[in-house]
Amino acid sequence: MDYFIALNQILILFLLIGVGYFARRIKILNDTSISSLSKFLLHICIPAMIVYSMQIPFTSDVFQTGEYLVLAAFAYYGIAFLVAWVAPILMRAKKEEYGVFRFMLMFSNSMFMGFPILSMLYGQDAIFYAAIFNIPFTLLTYSIGIWILKAHEKGNGKLSFDPKLLLNPAFLSTILGLVFFMTSISIPDPIYSSLGLLNDITTPLSLVVTGAFLAQLKFTSIFKNVRQYIVAAIRLLAMPAITFAVFSQVITNPLVLGIIVVTAGMPAAVNTVLLAEEHKAHPDIAAQGVCISTLLCLITLPLIAMLLTG
Repeated sequence: MDYFIALNQILILFLLIGVGYFARRIKILNDTSISSLSKFLLHICIPAMIVYSMQIPFTSDVFQTGEYLVLAAFAYYGIAFLVAWVAPILMRAKKEEYGVFRFMLMFSNSMFMGFPILSMLYGQDAIFYAAIFNIPFTLLTYSIGIWILKAHEKGNGKLSFDPKLLLNPAFLSTILGLVFFMTSISIPDPIYSSLGLLNDITTPLSLVVTGAFLAQLKFTSIFKNVRQYIVAAIRLLAMPAITFAVFSQVITNPLVLGIIVVTAGMPAAVNTVLLAEEHKAHPDIAAQGVCISTLLCLITLPLIAMLLTG
């Protein structure tokens, strides 16, 4: 993989974060508008993106490969959950940091960063299978992921789960998208095109909102939390290394293995900030983590590429 191509993708991400940061600093955006944009993303844009991305033609070959990828994805997230659950305890993180750190360790920026990198390594065909692999990400992010964020919300270390958390637009839209995929139902073009336009604005708007959250913090405070660097090291180095060590023993298809390892090596998911804001789970800590892990992936992504391509 060309180092400068990877650099270009990362700079795009950071420039959009910078737009949000600047807009907040000069008061184009304020607390009310950022909160409204977050809700718009979570309740409109992201569900539209999910349904749009799952409009994939159904064939027996696609189903078999997809089934294999989905099983591999659940196995990967099982490993990620164990790592994410134990790591904050070993780090002696503060109780209020547990939820955000665990979310960042379990869920990566698999779409905006992961998809372009996979395309560079394996060609455009990789995106189709990466989208299938990403289905469990959506299911787990908006179920277990929300539970992880809220588990220590009272600061007493007690776990709590409300089944009503599953009744959120993103999770329900995933179920709808799966139904469309399995039944080969095609969305009529005017609606499909509208979903496509909403899909196109989701990633940049998410990054702008992330930048706006960062603007609330003192710039120096973003880089002061030492535990954020430990989380970033686990997210960017330990997770792909563990994933490669485990799955390379059982998977011989380089594309399938590459999808899993690249996903494991991406920085923290951008929607960490959005969900942390939605559920009042320290979006400031989330914004710090997204910023630091994204910055450091400039160093780690070429290492992952060399690992996969030899």
